[in-house]
Amino acid sequence: PGAHDALRGVEQVNKVIRVDQSPLGNSPTSNPATYTGVFELIRTLFSQLPEAKLRGYAPRRFSFNVPGGRCDACEGNGQICIEMHFLPDVWVECDTCHGQRYNPETLAVTYRGRSIAEVLNMPCGEAVELFDNIPKIRRILQTLCDVGLDYLTLGQPAPTLSGGEAQRVKLAAELARPDTGQTLYLLDEPTTGLHFSDIVRLLDVLNRLVDLGNTVVVIEHNLDVIKTADWIVEMGPEAGEGGGQLVTAGTPEQVVSYSRRVGKSPKNGALRSHTGEVLAPVLKAGPHDERKAYDFEAANKQRTSDLDLKQVGSDTKMPWEIDGQRWHTQDRVGRDGQPCRWEGRILSEVVDRIQQLGTFNATDWSHRSVVEIAAAKKSDGWFLHALTGETWLVKLKFRTAKNTFKQANLVADLGLRPLNELDDLPVYGTKQRVTCKNLRGPWQEVQVHAHSWAEIDTPAFWKLLERAAKAFLASTERKQQSPQAVMPWTVLGKKWHLSRKGFPPGRRVHWETEVLETLCNVLTDTAQAETFEWHNQQVVHLTVAAAGGPWASLHTKRPAGLDLVLRGPKGQFAMGRLSEVAEQCELQTDRDQCDLIRFRFNDRDEVTAPALKEFLTEHLAAVRKNGD
Repeated sequence: PGAHDALRGVEQVNKVIRVDQSPLGNSPTSNPATYTGVFELIRTLFSQLPEAKLRGYAPRRFSFNVPGGRCDACEGNGQICIEMHFLPDVWVECDTCHGQRYNPETLAVTYRGRSIAEVLNMPCGEAVELFDNIPKIRRILQTLCDVGLDYLTLGQPAPTLSGGEAQRVKLAAELARPDTGQTLYLLDEPTTGLHFSDIVRLLDVLNRLVDLGNTVVVIEHNLDVIKTADWIVEMGPEAGEGGGQLVTAGTPEQVVSYSRRVGKSPKNGALRSHTGEVLAPVLKAGPHDERKAYDFEAANKQRTSDLDLKQVGSDTKMPWEIDGQRWHTQDRVGRDGQPCRWEGRILSEVVDRIQQLGTFNATDWSHRSVVEIAAAKKSDGWFLHALTGETWLVKLKFRTAKNTFKQANLVADLGLRPLNELDDLPVYGTKQRVTCKNLRGPWQEVQVHAHSWAEIDTPAFWKLLERAAKAFLASTERKQQSPQAVMPWTVLGKKWHLSRKGFPPGRRVHWETEVLETLCNVLTDTAQAETFEWHNQQVVHLTVAAAGGPWASLHTKRPAGLDLVLRGPKGQFAMGRLSEVAEQCELQTDRDQCDLIRFRFNDRDEVTAPALKEFLTEHLAAVRKNGD
């Protein structure tokens, strides 16, 4: 910063965002869709389509940045870099995917006839129409169109964008994010290279930011921008060494009035206003129209055809919901979209045998890749989890009483060979296909990985199944105390949080317990009541009337410091005010549009400071006023 005596009004600014013309990224994997966040929503939509659910594709499958769904030859770039040694590197189209970035299995999933690759190659204007009934996606795409980028494809590599295009993509990303109304935006020559019609659209977007309560500072020489500004700060009077002084400041009309008053040869220390001189005929020519504020309510109004992102594909019944047993034993498809090759008879026979061994709940076939058999009383938990989504193996997990089996004995009895010894299977591994491990509480988990019916149709396996079921049923018959009820934070309460236990192992704790005790006393004095909830593992909540939930939450097991999180009405306090209370502070907005203020304390002096007590009183008053 330059030399100054004071900085006034900084408490009115929540954050500062510099929207410059620097590139969005230097890799082809960075593009307008990824930068604005709309690609994550599009990937989620594609993963909810019936064809994607059938194949078991998650949103990750439709990312070109991770293995799985992308083209392995070009690693999702759509292009391959050829090093030219003494010349710049050259990018050429991938011979495998031909620039589509994905493998054929991923491209087989389509939305309204368009694959994920076709969506990325689609101009923003066309994409708005494609996703017209999905508000979350439509809103972000519309902002890209609003800044004049409707011609730009969603997947256009960032290195190929001009400086002006990159700047407008950043503007669109800011418009699409939740707004605090207290942001200062800084733009440097945003009209460079723009057509007159694009300048009009840019001004509309900048005014939209202002209508939200933000401040936009633009360094600009374009008269179309200058004449519509709310306030002009003219620096000069000349360029370079002849400048650097404040000539005048005010509305466009006031700048013109100043230039007429001082003329081209100003006296008495006044400075010539070149801006006012060139602006005068522009303002005189008109027209003079009042700008209408942007109607956010109309823009966000729900349409009759709109669908929530979670609703996409929800009205289509999947095969496992129609006939789950047939799906898991005959028609199953693995998580990679390929048909499963393990014998379905394994699952059918195991399920039938379990139901004959005792009183269990009905077999649950209704999930895509899990079959479950639970105890007759569902609160007693599950006995069998069969994971059916692997291509070559079905994973049978049995939950039984702790210490029922020893792994070495099971491995010897069942005789299941490691994958490396199975010549007929194109999978490899040296690990045992039978494992045992004791779980939290009174349970043991036995896991068997099987490929063929002949492998498990042995006396040893059926004996294992019978013994596991018998131990499980005996365990459920005994009234077991809930594991949560014996946890140290439930039993000890306040003593647990004041102890040094529960921190990540090997990490040094940078604050003392007296900081927590003192802060609790300060909060109690402020709220005039003690309603602390001590029975969570890492968080202590303080609830007060009218807060609609916890007012204050203390995170007591973080080594870096004791975190206090206050929940209150949105926009009540700015960062400038928070920095007066503590050096380490953050301000965020949650899903319920409430402000979450986080302070971090390390010393007792920080929590006994009068500034904290004063702020807590002020914040609690705002919470109670908002609740009333």
